[in-house]
Amino acid sequence: MKTYTTIQGDCWDLIAFKIYGEEKYMKLLAEANLSLLDYLIFPPGTVINVPDIPDDYDTEETVFWRDEDDEDEEPYSSVEEDEEDNEPYSPVEEDEDE
Repeated sequence: MKTYTTIQGDCWDLIAFKIYGEEKYMKLLAEANLSLLDYLIFPPGTVINVPDIPDDYDTEETVFWRDEDDEDEEPYSSVEEDEEDNEPYSPVEEDEDE
């Protein structure tokens, strides 16, 4: 099996695009590298197995973290809806004497 060695900033879909020309093959990469599924962005030097694309490979299915069922979920926000202070946070304090 061929391998690919990651560089800084590589992620599943980017690697699939580099190797196969389309991001839709990222599931194929993930299936061939189950021990690396905890990575979203790879550290440089990670060796990834690169399988050939089977003739009957179904590109309609995707990896679990891109499942369409997630589209119905509300996006996470750390800001409460009833917060009145819309001023952006600044770590710099203004001097009251000026």
